[in-house]
Amino acid sequence: MTEQDKTTSPLSFSFSPRYTDLDTWRHVNNSRIYQLHLEARVLAHVSRFGQDAWFSDDVRLRPLRTITDYRQVSWYGRDINAWISVTDCDDDSFRLRCELYQDGALVGTQESVMAAFENGHRIALPENIRTVMAAASNGSAGPLAPADYRDHLQHAHNFAIRQQLTPRYADVDADSQRSESALALYMEQARSTGVRQLDFDGLGVLVASVDVSFEHYQAGWTPLELAAGISRIGNSSFLFTSCALHKDAVQVSARSVMVVIDPATNRPVPISPALREQLEAWSI
Repeated sequence: MTEQDKTTSPLSFSFSPRYTDLDTWRHVNNSRIYQLHLEARVLAHVSRFGQDAWFSDDVRLRPLRTITDYRQVSWYGRDINAWISVTDCDDDSFRLRCELYQDGALVGTQESVMAAFENGHRIALPENIRTVMAAASNGSAGPLAPADYRDHLQHAHNFAIRQQLTPRYADVDADSQRSESALALYMEQARSTGVRQLDFDGLGVLVASVDVSFEHYQAGWTPLELAAGISRIGNSSFLFTSCALHKDAVQVSARSVMVVIDPATNRPVPISPALREQLEAWSI
């Protein structure tokens, strides 16, 4: 292996799912899987920039966008191994890809577009960050699908699914701003609020993929409003578009691909006419 290969090789970390990571289906909750991707990113950053690199009082690295694919469910009692690579770097952002494996099977992936922020405003990558990440990049990043779900957000006040949410102290991260994981949880809450209102008539539903766009990380304690609606209905899947609003300003938005399944087989099944009618009532 050449020195270049060593520099661009993926970094690997191992995690043990906790009992508190499980959901009502008794597998690892999607939001906890998201947090494992986040943890792998932080550990990779620390391995490159030193043991204190996980916090900052000036320039902070945060995602502009993450695309998380949930390929298989993950279980309690078996370790999850993360492999994380730098796939691209330019003057104002870099791309990361994280892959999660359990028992040798690929259970999830995440593509992240990372940027630098100072005093809440986006800036160019610091030179030391850009130099290291450019050297670590393997150049494998492909084009991302357009985040066209954001086009719906100008009409968010008309979304059918609404819920007020009071921020918690636990939503603030070690840099005293709203945490990435909290914002991702807000999007989970927005879609789950809708899912709980649907009558699946014995069928189940799984989250296949979640595309999140982050707008603001500033902490705040006044209530947020979650809004969601259905932006597309397919044969066995549908798309939830959701956002969190603070004084009508979007803090975070997401598009979630939901797949209707037969619980006995965990295989996709067609959306029934009755369920389709319910979803159409929430169309945006």
